[in-house]
Amino acid sequence: MPRQNMSYMVPEPLEPLNVEEMKFWLRIMEEHAIFIKSGLPKDNADLIDEAESFQREFESLRVRAERVQNDKKFMEIVTDAQVLVKDFYTYKRGLLHQMLECKLAGCNFPLFLDHMAREAEYFLRLLEKMKNCRVALSGGTKAQENVFWLRIMADHTYFISHLLDPSERNLIQTANEFSQEFDELFLQGRDFSSMLQGYPEVPSFKRFIQDVRVSVLRLRDFKRAAQDMIEECRLVGLIPALLADHVRREAEHFLLILTMMEKGVVKNMAVASLEDIGETPLVETIIDTNDKCKIPTLMKPGRDEDFPEEVREPEIEPVLEPKVEVEMVTNEKMSSKFKMSKEPKFSKPESKGKAFQEKEVVKAEVILQEENVNPVMEKAESKTSDVKYKWTGKWPRQLGKKPE
Repeated sequence: MPRQNMSYMVPEPLEPLNVEEMKFWLRIMEEHAIFIKSGLPKDNADLIDEAESFQREFESLRVRAERVQNDKKFMEIVTDAQVLVKDFYTYKRGLLHQMLECKLAGCNFPLFLDHMAREAEYFLRLLEKMKNCRVALSGGTKAQENVFWLRIMADHTYFISHLLDPSERNLIQTANEFSQEFDELFLQGRDFSSMLQGYPEVPSFKRFIQDVRVSVLRLRDFKRAAQDMIEECRLVGLIPALLADHVRREAEHFLLILTMMEKGVVKNMAVASLEDIGETPLVETIIDTNDKCKIPTLMKPGRDEDFPEEVREPEIEPVLEPKVEVEMVTNEKMSSKFKMSKEPKFSKPESKGKAFQEKEVVKAEVILQEENVNPVMEKAESKTSDVKYKWTGKWPRQLGKKPE
């Protein structure tokens, strides 16, 4: 049966992406199949079997992508993925229409099915760009990219709110506040998408990208805190740990795209050449054997660990200086205190050698262990305690303010 041409409702992705991007989206599709299967009625064996089949096929493609070592094999995966994702898209839309016509029950929200269908549609466009190596970019396409991802983030907040137990009132309120925030950003992005058609990027749109990035950072932290609570059984609701991890990874992917926009990896011109893109240090180039196509490598392996510096949160590692003098102060009304002093970093006393300094360090460490006090560690822990994995509710910076 001949396949029909699709009329797309989502924008073209920003760049042709590399194998890591392929593996990211194949994993997303594989998890979509798991979510759909878990939400289908048990008496719909055919639909469940079809979901399991998609799960196995996407897993197989992902394993192939893990082992790919040349561009020819990679392009074969792209071709196979195009066929599979298009079939999966049709499957998702079919389930959605059955639910809207009250012909299918289950636990999958119709909006959730539409959400997953939109992501499959986006992946199809990305695969087309991988195959055809198109890199046409403009301010308008950046705005459309933001519109797509802002709607995805808004959907996540609604899913979280509706899958929390009614007793989790504070978390529900926080999720609803995020929903309103991202709905407004989505509308603002749609306005920019309309205003920037045929025009270059303007300062107000750059400020908009900064504001979006701040909101997505806060939402990412909220999702990560919720994921930790689910894994530790400290949250009451119906959200599986895999779904919490799924939406958190998608927020980090959006942050990566925003970082690429701000760093200039995404060029502001009608047509950006691959040579221009290759000038940035974040990009490596893989040249096809037939020299017809170059695939920019925008991310290195290990996407969760090798995140851009502006997205990664700083970590504080307390270091004990090599020269520490400890003076014990006793008082009948006060507990023991430490009075610490440091010599200049590059000073080398003539009268005290290396063995003496090491002896002093060991002595200081023994005293600190006996008193169970470590001022350096206490100071560091006060700054880092649960901050990295806990939602604080505070803005990293004011709206519109450029990061220092």
